[in-house]
Amino acid sequence: MTDSVIDVTTWRERLADLEASEVSAAVVVQCDQAWLRPDLTAFRNEVDQALMTAQLRRGDRLTITRIILHNLPLAPATVHRSTALDRAFGEWHHRLSAAGVLLCPGSRPAPRIHRLILRGDQTRAPIPDMVELLKNGDWTDQHRADLVLRTVETTGATPLTGYDMDLDGPFGDADPSIYM
Repeated sequence: MTDSVIDVTTWRERLADLEASEVSAAVVVQCDQAWLRPDLTAFRNEVDQALMTAQLRRGDRLTITRIILHNLPLAPATVHRSTALDRAFGEWHHRLSAAGVLLCPGSRPAPRIHRLILRGDQTRAPIPDMVELLKNGDWTDQHRADLVLRTVETTGATPLTGYDMDLDGPFGDADPSIYM
């Protein structure tokens, strides 16, 4: 399971470090379409599980900022995308939304999953996939972490997320994807 974009070994090492008390924050970007390949489904699920477990175990001692794609790009020369890719994308979003709703009890911080909106002329996300950790006040890669945090703070880059709205309000019975 080797991929030029996704270094599985590094991801596993950093995800394992989420349990360490010296880690207080993580930024996670999963915007490459490689995450939707069938051969990476098990690893994608492993990442999801590790992030949810760390959030549950560490609570407010760990802040996770995660970015995934809001929409899949369509290359200018391509009229249609693979239906398998669309299915994998929809399934992943639905699962993350449902997990986010289940992990949002009032006493714990909600998982912060931001969905990056790609413009119609973009075929790739402007930020690379990564998992960077804040250990003892220092990021594993300060430049990359800053890039992610600036993107999240950019108006219009990510749509409303669950922590931006009252989950008990008028949207409470809607499709779980609005909670992302």
